Parts: sequence; structure tokens; C-alpha cells
Amino acid sequence: MSHQPGLANVISRSLDSIVSITCTGDGVRVTTHCMYPSNGLVQVTVRGGVETIVASDEGGAVGEALSAGIPLKDYNRTLAHLIRDQGLSISDGVIFTPQIQIEAVSAAIIHVANSSQEIERWLYEHMKIKRTRDFKAILAEFLKLTFDDRVSHNAIIVGHSNKPHKFANVVLLPNGRRLIVDSATHEASSINARVVSNLDVRAIRDPLLEQRIVYDDKEDWTPADLNLLQVGATVVPFSRSSEVIRRLAASA
Repeated sequence: MSHQPGLANVISRSLDSIVSITCTGDGVRVTTHCMYPSNGLVQVTVRGGVETIVASDEGGAVGEALSAGIPLKDYNRTLAHLIRDQGLSISDGVIFTPQIQIEAVSAAIIHVANSSQEIERWLYEHMKIKRTRDFKAILAEFLKLTFDDRVSHNAIIVGHSNKPHKFANVVLLPNGRRLIVDSATHEASSINARVVSNLDVRAIRDPLLEQRIVYDDKEDWTPADLNLLQVGATVVPFSRSSEVIRRLAASA
């Protein structure tokens, strides 16, 4: 007896669990099967009206590269020649299609996803990853690229003790929620400061406030140090920060 129909159903369910379609404030976000070299799945956002749409990777390729520590500033000049022949454009690190007919939306999603994947692969192969990196600056650059003017740097939030605390990054999400993306270096003073600040703000119990502390997992952290950092807020390794932050934003 052939088991092919059963196997086909298992594969279909497995693939369906990967792909997701989420409505955003001004479009639709599609998680595709394409995978970046960093193992994150490529997401494509589609915006448009009744007849035409524009599909883009929302800076996914560049954001993944930045998270890996690849130094990249002039996105347009560095990458434009790689996608021009494919009929795509790039602006501020975002790869996008021209206005196209809505009937071609599926092809546009696949085209952008594949191109975004290839761009990050090219960056990994041609740009040297900094061995000594300012991960805080790279994280701030990724957030700026992803959220544009919805991210505030060095933002002040008053804690339960009425003491003001400064946080490296605070993102305003579409539904009124705020996401603190704090960053800690592997130094006792930095760890203690981030734990105290996050604990005091968490004590407010604001349901519209999410907190994450990002640490550079290229450094040699001990379990004890990470456990201490976890007391302040949920910790996120820098290598997974883009994936986690995008997921939090998508669920907001």
C-alpha cells in the first residue's frame, strides 16, 4: 500500500505551519519558505489597492546582515546594481517592486523573497564581518531601518520608584504598545544598571509595555551573568534579535 497521500498531507501541514499571512496597519506581511543565511525566514510585505500593489522585504536582508555584524552604510550604492536587472529597486535598505498589477502578487512575493535572500547571501560572501563590533550601534541601526521614526533612542521612562531611567531603544508599536529594546555589555556595571532600570520600570505593571534586554552572544557570557540579566527582563542573544523583534512587532 502506498503511503504517498499520507506523506503528502504531512508535508502540506508542515509547510503551512511555516508560512503565515498577517495583516498590518497598511498592508499584508507574508512569511515565506525562503531562508536567509542567518536561518531567518524571509518576510515580504504587500501594500496596494484594488488594482496594483507594491511588494517589499522591509529591509529584511540588510537588517539580517547588520545583526550579523556586517558593516554596511550606503545600502543603495552597494546593492542597487545587484537587483536593477531584476526589475527591483532599493531605498534605505528596503528592496521593493514597482507598482504592478494585483494579479501578479504571488509572483511578486516570490521574486522579492528570492532577491532578498540572494542579497543577504551576497553580503555574507563579499563583506567582512567585524570581529570587534559595536553591537549597540548595529542594533540601533537595525531598529531604525525596521521601524523608521517609530523608534526613540536614549528614551526616558519613569519607574515605579519615580526615578527616570534611560533606555537605548524604545519602539512605538501600531496598537499603542511600547517595546523597550535595551542593550547590555558584558561588564558588571552595565549588567547591574540594566537589571535595576528594567526591574523598576517592570514594577509599574504597564500592560502596554514590553521589555527585552539584548546581549552580544559573541562575548563569553557565563550562565550566572545571563541569569542575573534575566532578572531585569527577558534576554535575547544579539544573533537572534532581528527574528525576535520582528516577531514581537508582528504580534502587536
